[in-house]
Formats: sequence, structure tokens, C-alpha cells
Amino acid sequence: MKSVNYQFDITDIGAHLIQVSLTFSPVQTVHQLSLPAWIPGSYMIRDFARNITAIHAHDKSGPLLLTQLDKQRWQLNCNDSPVSIQYSVYAYDMSVRAAYIDDELAVLNPACLCLAVEGLQALPHRLKIIKPAMASCKNWRLATALTRAANTAELGFGQYLADNYDNLIDSPILAGRFSVASFTLNKVPHYLVVSGDNLTDLARFTSDLQRICQQQIGVFGALPDDLKHYWFLLWVTDDGYGGLEHMHSTLLLCSRFDLPPPGNTPPDDNYQNLLALCSHEYFHTWWVKRLKPACFHPYQLSAEQYTPQLWLYEGFTSYFDDLALVKAGLIDLPRYIKTLEKTISRVTRNPSDSAQSLTDSSFNAWTKFYKQDENAANAVVSYYAKGALLALCLDAKLRTAGYSLQQLVRQLWQTYLPTGTPDDALSEVLQQLGLDELACLTTRWLTQPEPLPLQQVLAELGLQLALRPMQHGEDVGGKPANAQAIYIGAQTKVVNNLLQLSQVYHGGSAHQAGLMVGDQLLAIDGRKISAASMAPLLSRYAPGSKAQLHFYRKDRLLDTTLLLDVAPQQVAVLSVVNEDKCQRWLASEKKH
Repeated sequence: MKSVNYQFDITDIGAHLIQVSLTFSPVQTVHQLSLPAWIPGSYMIRDFARNITAIHAHDKSGPLLLTQLDKQRWQLNCNDSPVSIQYSVYAYDMSVRAAYIDDELAVLNPACLCLAVEGLQALPHRLKIIKPAMASCKNWRLATALTRAANTAELGFGQYLADNYDNLIDSPILAGRFSVASFTLNKVPHYLVVSGDNLTDLARFTSDLQRICQQQIGVFGALPDDLKHYWFLLWVTDDGYGGLEHMHSTLLLCSRFDLPPPGNTPPDDNYQNLLALCSHEYFHTWWVKRLKPACFHPYQLSAEQYTPQLWLYEGFTSYFDDLALVKAGLIDLPRYIKTLEKTISRVTRNPSDSAQSLTDSSFNAWTKFYKQDENAANAVVSYYAKGALLALCLDAKLRTAGYSLQQLVRQLWQTYLPTGTPDDALSEVLQQLGLDELACLTTRWLTQPEPLPLQQVLAELGLQLALRPMQHGEDVGGKPANAQAIYIGAQTKVVNNLLQLSQVYHGGSAHQAGLMVGDQLLAIDGRKISAASMAPLLSRYAPGSKAQLHFYRKDRLLDTTLLLDVAPQQVAVLSVVNEDKCQRWLASEKKH
């Protein structure tokens, strides 16, 4: 059978270069070759082709004409014989979306490495991965969800197979020194690959992960029929965080201090965040990798592909990821309440909560959410965080009507899996359940740039929400140390030993005083201020006071009058007021 064949050869670790060879038999005299501009699940143009440093083509008769058409496409003039394209790729992107090589490991996303051959994408694709010859790579192994050829050892370098181009570019590869653990759910093997040599309790991590996966399987009732194995590929660094979903795997990035230390202690914030990340990406196995917006059938990876539905796929996933931890018994109710406070506060404390709708945030993710600047807090609402809060509101409303969000999610999964969800899918399913009023209400929550009715809705789940003033830039909820702390309505950072404004919230004291992003604060009422002294100095003023502020704006020394007051009521404090309601909400649901 004909196939398209690739070979990866890491030739220069120090220069972070990988040599790629592409061979195929042409079926026409001219073929276009192209690299995706973005990778599914991460809605920003990445321009992966910019990392190709050299490219040429030949067949048995000699060099072939290869003409670049634009930033990511080439035209290849062919003869009747097999052709070979050789190209070098610079691989030093420390993210889960591209490729990275150093002396410790290689993280390879075929989406940024494998040129597509126009007209041949449906053919089987084969990938040979050469083990680096350097002495430091002697003990390297390789993990991927790609099908291993019969002559390739388990976790070994060699030949791997993909049904087609889409399957190939949806299968990340992790090579290097790593630990491996496994568990089986519903007869499907799951593998946990943890890069490096880390002082961690791998057995505990594996056990916790198994409980999370079991909980997420319960949401949908079963694993997808086509899931034969699943891989958690965990890239551990000194400082990093992120994840990207794939059909049979996920590539994750974390800090080594996110891993659980030896000893059976309750999860700290770092480990909880890692478990939630794993939970999030595993939920995507159903919810975006298989069921997805109808407009993504198929993906068009050469340019932006717009949808107003990212709130549904990322927001709902963000709700179910933390929920799985408490339902699986990995965190207790107080810790989950604390997590929920953070999610609420990250939305309610920003002016963007009343400036952008969830559908608009989803549609404009390419240019706004993924390209945030200093004005983002005023203009860009997170379809992750606010989408999760919408899911929370919807779950509460459904429960009062005798349903749950889990049932709704399963109904969407069963109804729209073959075709993908139209933009009004959620409204359609709610109407099918006879919940016309809730369908209208949800449409308003989605399309209007206004706060969600969280206080009313949370009461239906046994929780009381109180909002209090934000005390400082990192304040994301909980009971405050000082409820009357002065806050000027701006974020700061230290630049050249001066306190510089990095964000100014619309309507806050700094905004009203005419301050701008980039202003460097010098003194309040003649007293020098710094990152360390600003809060204790402001604490000596009574709310409603005025003070003279001196600051630099570029190379000018200016001053203004600053109103010193507490922030608006924007930060969440949650308490349980009805234990029975709360426990019913957080209990694992039976199959329906």
C-alpha cells in the first residue's frame, strides 16, 4: 500500500535542530506541501513554518524545483519517480504546541514538523524516529500514542504508523529519560509518562490519576468506542504549566514542584493544579477531540477558524475538571470551596466581566484571548473561567428542575457526536427537555456582557456568596486579613527598581487620577514608595482620603491627586449554608 513517509533525526542538540525527511510517490506533476499555521485546541496562529531553516527536494534524477508560495506552502514539480524532501527545523519552543530539543529530552509535535502533501493526506503515514547518537542520549526512550510498528521495541525509537495525516499531527512524541506507570480502565490501558528524574511519589500520582479518569468516564457513561489506549505525556521542567488535548493522549507541561512529594499528605495547591490539569485534558477526550463545533468538521489549519462555542468546550471542561477532584475524594469540600472562590474572583474582579460576552470572547480568541495585553482585564473575559461559572449556574438551575449538567453533557454527546454541535445546540437540548425558560436565560448569559447571577444560583447548591473589596493584585478570594485595605485599582511590577503600573482597571482610583500603564510611581505625600512599602504606607490612610502622588511618565516628572479608598465589592467569599444540598451536588451521580 502506498504511504507518505517521514524520518526525524535529531542531528544537533546544541543548535536545537532536527532534520526531517519526507518521501512519497507523486500522483500528479505538481504537489503542494504545507505546514499547519495552528494546532487544534490552541486558537492562535503559530506560523510553524517559520522554524524551517532550509529545505530542498530531489528524486533519482537529481534536484527538483521547489518554489515557496507563501509563509507555509511550497510548490513541488515532480517527475514519475518517488521524491524526497529534506528540511531542517529549529526546535526550541518550550510549550506543548510545538517542538523542543535539549540534552535532557525532545518534545515533538508532528503538527509543526510534518509537511502535508496535497492530495495524499488520506493515505497511511509512516514516521521513523532515529535515536540521537550523542552519549547523553544513551538511555533515552520514546513515548507516543502513535501505533508502533512490529519491528519497533516498546518505548523504543524506530517506526510508527498513523492512519492518515490528521492522525499523525494529533500524536505528540516525548523522548528522553522518563518514568512510566500504567493502569487499565474499561479494558483500555492508560499510561503515565513523567520526564526526568524527579523526587516524586509516582504510585500515588498514578492512583490519583486513575480515580480522576474513572470520574470523568462516569460523566459520559463509557470511554469513546475508538479509544484503544491513552497516554499522559508529562514534561517536567523547573517552571512551566500547560496542556494540550489529543485523540489518544495529552501533552502536559509542569514544574517539578507540582508533582506529589513522597508521603501521604493532602494535596497542596501545586499538586491540586496538576491534577486539575490532567482532569481537564482527559475530559477533552470526549469534549472537543470527538464532539466539537460543527464548523470544525473538518479542521482548516491554514488560517483562523472561528466559532462562538469555545465557552462550551473550554468552559464546561474547566467546570468538570475541578469537580472531578472533589467527587473522586482527592480534595475535601473546604479546598474545593477555596478553588471555586478563585474562579469566581478571577472573573468578577475584572471590568471585562461587563465588557465582553462569552460568545464574543470565543469568536475573537484568535486576536484577543490568546494575545492579551495590558488592557485585557478591562476588555477580555475568559471563556475558560466565566464559561466554567456559566456551567456552574446551569448545573444549579438544572438540578432545581430535576436534571444535572452531567445529563445535559451526555445528551449533547449522544446527539451531536456525528456532526458536531451547531451554535444553538445547548438551547436545542434544553428545549427538548421542556426547559424553554432556562434556554432563554442561558442565551442571555452567553450573549450579553454582564455578570452572572452567582449569588442567587449558588444558594440553590447550598452555598452563600459574599463579595468583598479586592485588597491587592493577587487577591482571589477567601476571608480577608483587612477588609478595609486601600487599593488603587491597578497592578504593578518592579522595573529598574521602580514600581511601574502594568494594568489600570477602568473606574478604579488610578484610572480616575489619570494614571496610565507604564507610569512609574515615586512618592505619596512626599514619601518614597516601593513594592515592599506601598501596602503598609497606604494602610495608614483612612478610606476616602486624598494624597499627592508623584510619578514618572516616560522622561517627565508629574503629579496627581489620588483618591485612596477600598476597592468595589468584587472578590468572592463562599460559605456552606445547606450541607445537604451541597453534598447532593458534589456526590458522584449514578448512570442514567
